[in-house]
Order: sequence, then structure tokens, then C-alpha cells
Amino acid sequence: MTGPNALITGAGHNPFTGLDILQAAGYRTRPGTRRPRFDQDNWDLTCVADAPASWPRSEQIVGFTQIRNPLWRGVARTYLMARLLPTHPAVAILPQAYRTPLALQTLRHEVVRLTAWFNHLTDAGLTDLRQVRQRHCDTYLSAVSVGRTDPSKPVTPGTVAGFVLTAQALASYAPLLPDSYPIGFRPWGDRTASQVAGYQRADINQTPAVPDDILRPLLAGASYLVHTIGPHLVKEAARAREITAHRGSIRSSLRIEHHQLVIAEIERCIAAGIAAPRAAPSGVSRRLSSGWDTSDPLLTLAYMSFTKDFLSLSSTRRDLGRLRPHLEAWVAACGIEDSWCRDAAMVPRANDESTVPWTLPMNHFALDSTVFAVSSAAYYLTAALSGMRTSELAELAHGCRRREDRAYGSRHWLDSRRIKGEKFGGVPDSWVVIEDVHDAVGIAEALINGTSPGTLLFPVANNSSNRYTALRDWINGPSGQHLGLTRIPDGQVHPRALRRTLALAIAQRPHGLLAAKWHLKHVSVATTEGYTARPGGHQAAFLAEVQTEEEVEHTRLTVAAYHDYQQGTLPSGRGARDLIAAFQSVDHSLAGHDPGPATVADDRRVEKLLKTRAKTLHIGVANYCWFTDPAKALCLTMAGTPNATEPLMGMCDSARCPQATHHPQHRQAWTDHAENTRAVFLGNPRLSAPERQRAQQTYERSMRIVESIDAAVAGKETPRAQ
Repeated sequence: MTGPNALITGAGHNPFTGLDILQAAGYRTRPGTRRPRFDQDNWDLTCVADAPASWPRSEQIVGFTQIRNPLWRGVARTYLMARLLPTHPAVAILPQAYRTPLALQTLRHEVVRLTAWFNHLTDAGLTDLRQVRQRHCDTYLSAVSVGRTDPSKPVTPGTVAGFVLTAQALASYAPLLPDSYPIGFRPWGDRTASQVAGYQRADINQTPAVPDDILRPLLAGASYLVHTIGPHLVKEAARAREITAHRGSIRSSLRIEHHQLVIAEIERCIAAGIAAPRAAPSGVSRRLSSGWDTSDPLLTLAYMSFTKDFLSLSSTRRDLGRLRPHLEAWVAACGIEDSWCRDAAMVPRANDESTVPWTLPMNHFALDSTVFAVSSAAYYLTAALSGMRTSELAELAHGCRRREDRAYGSRHWLDSRRIKGEKFGGVPDSWVVIEDVHDAVGIAEALINGTSPGTLLFPVANNSSNRYTALRDWINGPSGQHLGLTRIPDGQVHPRALRRTLALAIAQRPHGLLAAKWHLKHVSVATTEGYTARPGGHQAAFLAEVQTEEEVEHTRLTVAAYHDYQQGTLPSGRGARDLIAAFQSVDHSLAGHDPGPATVADDRRVEKLLKTRAKTLHIGVANYCWFTDPAKALCLTMAGTPNATEPLMGMCDSARCPQATHHPQHRQAWTDHAENTRAVFLGNPRLSAPERQRAQQTYERSMRIVESIDAAVAGKETPRAQ
């Protein structure tokens, strides 16, 4: 059937017939591979060269056979081909056609949406698109607005908008399609897909940060696995690979004359108290299926592995029968134990520093699971402390680490590829990272089965969801609890959320979990150096995200301080007078507006008035620095850099600086400082008189600051801390 709008191609003719899809779209293919053709109902794109590692192989097979109406399979193929080739002569003249080529990675997602739309119409009894009416669109909207696996869970408006947009886009390509909507018809008329779905694009990043109750045990567990367990596991995994490869290469069988050697080895093991090796669960299952008795003492004995390791010869069940008395004596005397990780080295437990073996004996499957768990720990530690995107993590390969030794210290680099926003396959990019990340990637390198450059460290087949589940289950399971690791509560974690968490942590430093566990300033410095080295790289994009969040955080804290001032809770410190004057200026500006009930607009007005003051805010551990005049900055005067553009927060003496203020949230830091000074120094009878005097002055200064904060909170005159 030919649609009534087939004005360009002519009846029964398709301009894409027989076309080589990838060649026409300008993609390179690997030599010797078969390239997909337009007329095929399955487009196999696995032959394309330069494919990003983050593109799953399952999404490289684009199939149309799920569309039940054969006519509409042709419609889907033609539509997608037109999207891939916007400059094709038959497409370029269409006034409403897209002008940007569709990315290969999105083809399969478009097919999913086309399949849902066409099969919905088939279920409604339609056989060609000329029969489509708005009522069919309305019922389709209801259908795609609920989850396919869980109807009780609504689909996000953004996802619904994608389904609506695909159904609408077919109208723009009507003259080219073998079947099309009625002339002048467009699903949902002039309404956009976003309007139909109720979707509004957010102006700010809405990715939630990882909750602290999940982040804390995740990072602690990942760090412990990488740094404490990783080096031991690397050695055992290498040994296991070597032995497994050796066993697989054995072709010769045990002969009768070798039995005496086997018996002698069994007797040696009995004398040394060495347990017999345990067979893998799959091997035990096969034995039971072949008729073994469940009470057989040798049911779980890996006798074939034993002879392969000892004599490099393969044994049979006949050999087992002849050696049974000796093997049973061995099992009775020493028992059966898993072969891998026997006599494991002792390590400190994560929770109490008592020492335990880093693992109990395990079989090969448990060893593989442990390797995957530790590799996943390296993955999540890298994601959490570098801010790399999922696509960039997927491009990390063996040999990606670099180290530069400089006069003032070492710098660590990870070579990856920048995928997002780049041409197909991405472009090379590098990230400056801290040493913890460098070491974590080193452990992942050592654990992979392959050392040739280019071997991916984190294959996309083991996606982040699988990795997180495996890591959490391992930490929460017997192995993790044996090592004293804190259980990770339920909840999903993915690299995008970790990137967001790190951006917020740097923007809101010095407080928070990451600042306490790692030298967060070092992470910030590494990020800045990565930006300097590659201004156009994605580390620059991450730094921009951090700076945006820093501005948001500083505005929030400034507004909060203003609201405290309105409630009578004043700042203290030498910079309090200037800050209060700034707040009074805001009051004066707001007084010019008509009074009325508080609204969101009023909050935005306050933020706007305080934005200039917020740009001067620098956050210290126990104070705020309002850096309005470098000449007044005590830290710059002490350092001899009066023209610097930022304060030196590490040298801050907020008790004496005329630009520093103290607020109620700083009270605990000063109280703790005073208490530590009193307990550690003033309580030490061996302290010399000059040291005791300095400690006493430090204690008294801290207490004066505490008293000034209390006085300001009470609304009394703010005393100056000396």
C-alpha cells in the first residue's frame, strides 16, 4: 500500500532500497565484517569501527521484527534512514525534517518507541496509518504513561515525551514513507511533545546526591577493599589464572604406574595436615546426576584437579576407584577444603583493627566473585573521587595510568576518551586525579585477565547497576562481615549521582563526609589542574559544575545568615559590623516595595540583592570570610601577598581578621577546639611554662569566640574576640 502523500519517491519506490546503511551515513566499519542493508529487518551495527565502549552490544542490534504489521516495518526503516541521512536529496527537501543526523546509539531507542506505537495501532484494529485518529493517540498516551513491568509505577514525563515525539515526527516525513497519516493530520495537533506529556526541562541539575547513610559505608568499604584486600587478591587471582590455564592445557592421562606417586603425595598431605581440595558445586551436581551416592565421602573431592596439579596428568573415575582407599583416608584425616586462598595473610578488620585472614578458603567461583567485587570497588571509588562520567569510566583501559614527578610532588593522570557531545567514538581526553584514584585503577588493571594495552578495565557488559549490586552484596555478605565492613543499606547508586555528590562536596567544603575522609582540597586542586591542562576537556565541564554549585551554596549561606539577622541572631567577630551594614542595606532596598504576604518572588529578590555579597564569601572550618578588600585580609598580610585575589583560608586567624565572622553553626568547632586544647595541652603536666602559657591563651581565645557567638545569638552587644 502506498500513502497518499508519496509525492517524492513515486509509487512503490523507496530511495533507500539496497542502501549500505553505515557507508551512506559516513561511518567506518571493521575490515572483513558484513555491513547492514536498508532492506533487512535486523540492522547489525556491531561491525562499526570506533564504537564507544559505553555502547552495549545488545543495543547494536536494531531489530524491526517486533513490529507486527510488515508494512509498518518498512515505515520504521524508512523513517530511521531519513533521520540518519538528513542531507539525502529525498530528505533535504522536506520542510519539517530534522537537520541533525540521528546518532547510531539512539537508533534502538527509536525502534522501541516505533514498535510501541505501531503495535498499539495494530491492537486497536488499524491496518494502515490513514486510519489513525486522535482517539488512538489519547489511548496510546495512557498506555505509555505507566510502567511496562510495574503498572503501578508511573513513567517520568520526559520518557513519555519521547514516545509522543516519535509518533509526531512521522508526520514530517509523510511524503517519503510507504504509509502515512491522513493529509493534514498530526498526533495531538500543534501541541508539542513536552506539552502533551507535561514535561518541563529543568534549568538546574536535578540529579540527587547519594544519601550520606549509603555513601559513608560504600566509600569506606570500597577504599578498604582496594587498599587492604586488593594487593592480596591480585596475587591469588594471578596464581588462579596460571593454574587454570595449566590445567586446561593438560592432554595426557594418568597411568597405572603413576598411582604409587599419587599415593605417596596423599600420604605426605596427611602427614602435613593439608586438607583435600573441594570440587566446584557444578561438578558435584554432575556427579549426583550421573548416579553418585549422596553419602559418598569423595562426592565433593576434586580428585582430577589434584592429579593435574601434582603430576600434570588427567585422571578418570577408574583411577578414582583404584585410589579410593587412600583418598578416603585423606578425607577422613584432614577433611575437604576449597583450594583457593588457603593460608591467607592476616589483615586488620575494618571496624576494630583486630587481625583476621583476608579471606577464608574459597572455590574458583567465589574467587571470581571477589575479583568482581574488588574491581567494582575500584570503579566506584574512581567515580566518587574523580567526577568522571559513566562513558569515560567505560573507556579506561590497561595502560591508562600516567604519573608525573615534579619538584613539589607527583601528579597522577588517567587517559580516557570524551564521549558526550563529541563525534562518534569520542576524542582522547585525560583526567588529573588524586593518588587514591590512581591506585584504585591500578588494582583494577592488575585484576583483569589480560595485560595488553587497550584491554578495558570496566567492560560495559558489567554495567554500573550490576557492579553496585555485586559490591553491596559482597560487603553485606559473609565475606564483608568477616572483615568488619559496615553494611550498605538499600538504595541504588550510579556514577552520575556520585559525580553530583562530589561536585556538591567540593562546592560546600570544608564540611561533609568526603572532606573528612579524603583531603578534598587535593581533589579540587586535581580538578583545577585538569582544567588548566585541557581547557576544553570534560574535567573543565566538571569544574564549571562545581563552580555553579559553589555559587548556589554561597548564596544559600548568605541568605541564611540574613534570615538569622532578621530573627535577631547576629553574627560576631571583627567583620560582623560590615556584614550587618550590608544586611541593613538590603532591608532598606526591600522597604521600597509594597508590603504584602511573603512569596517566592520575595525570596528571589533577597537572593538577587545578596548575590554580590555572596560572591565575596569564602567558607572556613570555623568561620566565614567576606573577602571584600585584599588590603584588609590578615592572611594575605601575614603571607606577604597583599594583591592576591583570594584569601588563604589555611592561614586564617578569624579572631583578629576584620573580614571574618562567626555564626551559630561555628560554635561547636570552637567549643571542640577549646576542649581539645584544655584536655591535651593544659592537662599535660609535662608541658613547659612557655608552652602552657601559649596553650592557655589559645584556650581563652577560643572561649571568648564561643561567648561572643552566644552573646550574638541572645541579641546582646556583640563582643569582639581578641
